[in-house]
Amino acid sequence: MEGSTEAGYPGATAREDSPAVRRHAAPAAEEEAVHSPEPAPRLDTPANMIPMFFRLMTDRSTGSTNDALVDHLKASGSLRDPRLEQAFRRVDRQKFLPQGESSSEAYDDAPVRDGHFHMSQPSLYADALTHLDLRPGLSFLNVGGGTGYFSSMVSEIVGSGLHHGVDLHKEVLDHAREMFRQQGKDYIEFFQVNVHDLDLDMCPRYDRIYLGACAGGESKQILKLLQVGGVLVGPFETATGQYIRKVTRKSESKFEIKNLKQVSFGRLLPSLPDAKPFVLPARPWTPETHSSFTPRFKAAVMEVLFCTMRQSSPAHILPREIFVKHVFGFMHPNWFNEATDASFTESLDGGEEQAMGDEGSFDEDADRHRIFRMLALFAHEREQRIRRQMAAGSETGRGMDSDEDDEQEAPAEQDEDVEMGTPRLHQASQPTADGRTAADDSDEAMT
Repeated sequence: MEGSTEAGYPGATAREDSPAVRRHAAPAAEEEAVHSPEPAPRLDTPANMIPMFFRLMTDRSTGSTNDALVDHLKASGSLRDPRLEQAFRRVDRQKFLPQGESSSEAYDDAPVRDGHFHMSQPSLYADALTHLDLRPGLSFLNVGGGTGYFSSMVSEIVGSGLHHGVDLHKEVLDHAREMFRQQGKDYIEFFQVNVHDLDLDMCPRYDRIYLGACAGGESKQILKLLQVGGVLVGPFETATGQYIRKVTRKSESKFEIKNLKQVSFGRLLPSLPDAKPFVLPARPWTPETHSSFTPRFKAAVMEVLFCTMRQSSPAHILPREIFVKHVFGFMHPNWFNEATDASFTESLDGGEEQAMGDEGSFDEDADRHRIFRMLALFAHEREQRIRRQMAAGSETGRGMDSDEDDEQEAPAEQDEDVEMGTPRLHQASQPTADGRTAADDSDEAMT
């Protein structure tokens, strides 16, 4: 990412219609509409209730400064680790927007999109940093590095170890590199390449990986870049939706997976037909970087050094400095990884171990339409309920008014007849349903 539950990896398909995405460059027609007087919207119709529902749901204003944003993340529970809090405070989100955008939206807890520049909402980044379980000295890969905002926060914790990022858009990469230069973090290296074009066997492995766009199907091969014991956090696609997952590599072939939350990201773009394999540079071995290499690599180095001290070993005839200065630095970090032909297996949310494979595709448009239909149905039922209540109230009111009118009108009519000196025989002489009159009934009663 640098993209979001809504924005995604700059090389991914964009979610232009996502309601949660904030756009900095609004069309002129929209700007004019803001200033034009409009009647207050009615809230009693489905057409107006649904947009209002989304406006309330996506209102994530937090303040106009970076500290206000961090305070909001703390208050909401997204930031609990003091190390992460300090990382957020040291890395100003607004500075990573193109041309240093001055809009206060930079500090909203919402995704930001401006052309190819994407940043996910800060609370999502806070969750991802928490689940990555960062520590000093860990290597890190950011797939869809974007503006470099997330990588800059990661570097505040892991330090100046092996730190790479990949992205597709040159202008975004140039911007990120400039931001790293201004911060004195030139050790963070970003490369213009599709992640599917990486040579997974020759690229170094990483202790921590973050995915900025949704992976699924063949994209799961990215897990080959994860070191044994390493952690990857990012969105994965299934038949039931997209989920942020925490993936821990337990061995060369076994992975433990936990679904964290359901999201909506742009998907990783496939490789082009004529693309050539790309190898990310591995950090050469030195005594200073020795601790960052895999246990098997470090064991091999130590074994060679011990051999230089054994009279029975042919290596003892060479000074140790030969190996330290001219041999170990040219060894590939993957040379000593455990060789295995076993297929990847996964255990999802503590379930049984099963073969890792394509979990299907999620039709986001169909799901969005389903949600809209549910909201429209809810609004329609609410509107009908209100109308029934209003109708029932009106009927009750009319019934009470009718009884009062009858009580008041009867005496008034009698008084009028008395004043006029006319008997009420014209009412009594009206025929009944069987053709008889009140006068007939009166005569029978007298006889």
